[in-house]
Amino acid sequence: VLFFPLILATAILAQSPGNMPNVMNQLNIETIGKKLKDVIGADIQKNRKLLQELLDLHHNETAQIYQYIDESIEKLSNETFLTMSEFKNNTEDNLHNMDNTMKQNLQNINAKVESNDEKILESIIGTNGSVLSL
Repeated sequence: VLFFPLILATAILAQSPGNMPNVMNQLNIETIGKKLKDVIGADIQKNRKLLQELLDLHHNETAQIYQYIDESIEKLSNETFLTMSEFKNNTEDNLHNMDNTMKQNLQNINAKVESNDEKILESIIGTNGSVLSL
């Protein structure tokens, strides 16, 4: 505040009475410059605040997107591993069931073969128990 009148006093003393409009022009230029500086400074601060808000919004949106992606991957991974585990268990169960069924079928076939063999022998031996009776 003291600086401005000091400049004005120096400018007035340095000028001759015929140069007084030059001093007024200088003061108008300095006043306009100060006002522009205040307006531009306020605009810069406002723009800086808007840029910071945009940056914060971008950061928050990016964080939400990454969180959504992570949750989606985790869900998909869990579902995939669960499906693979069920498939493995089902396959093992099916193989075990097939093994049991094949063993039962083999036992049934062997029993039929033995029964058929006995019938063939009985028919060959005959009713009196001798092959010579043929």
